[in-house]
Amino acid sequence: MEPVDIDTPRGAPEVFAKLTLERPDLEHRFGLRFTPVLNDISPTVMALARLSTGTVVGFAKVQLDPSPGIELVQFDRREPRDTLTEVLDDTGLTPAQVSWLLPPRDVS
Repeated sequence: MEPVDIDTPRGAPEVFAKLTLERPDLEHRFGLRFTPVLNDISPTVMALARLSTGTVVGFAKVQLDPSPGIELVQFDRREPRDTLTEVLDDTGLTPAQVSWLLPPRDVS
């Protein structure tokens, strides 16, 4: 996984999972650079990274969210579990470090 600039082109954001880790953990372990981004709900910071497959994902912290952790954001509307598997494979994180994941998409 390689950190990329917040201005990297991407599609519409979709929060698909939440990690139990916090911002300092991710900054230290992966060199992510969090930057303020626009959010209608609350002040938010986000860092972007490119996975080994070329997929760009975001790591976001909504400042007024009372629950701990960092949200994972995708921009390609892929199956959430597939993107999460890619993140875990690239980072060495484990499923135990994921507090929730969007359910599978309805394919009917």
